[in-house]
Amino acid sequence: MGAVLSFLMRTKTGRALAAALLLCALAAIAWHQIRQGAFIEAEHQALQGTVKAEQQRTQDDAYLQGLEDYRLCLEYFDDSGLRNVAECEQLQWVHKE
Repeated sequence: MGAVLSFLMRTKTGRALAAALLLCALAAIAWHQIRQGAFIEAEHQALQGTVKAEQQRTQDDAYLQGLEDYRLCLEYFDDSGLRNVAECEQLQWVHKE
């Protein structure tokens, strides 16, 4: 192995070949690092989106748990696009114990 490297370093073609191989190796390492960084950044953004969604869900849950049955019923029918308020009217006078 040492004899082959010694032979390559004595010729112009050998030095050019060694330089090209070294550049390819460095380019492969750089490409891998850039790709790994992009993967970590994408994972970080996905986790941020998950945290924001969980925070929004927590706020929505707190809001909905604070509603009376009648208001909760109205909220449901309003979100679903149905305007059947008559069924919610039955809950209007029900009090929580």
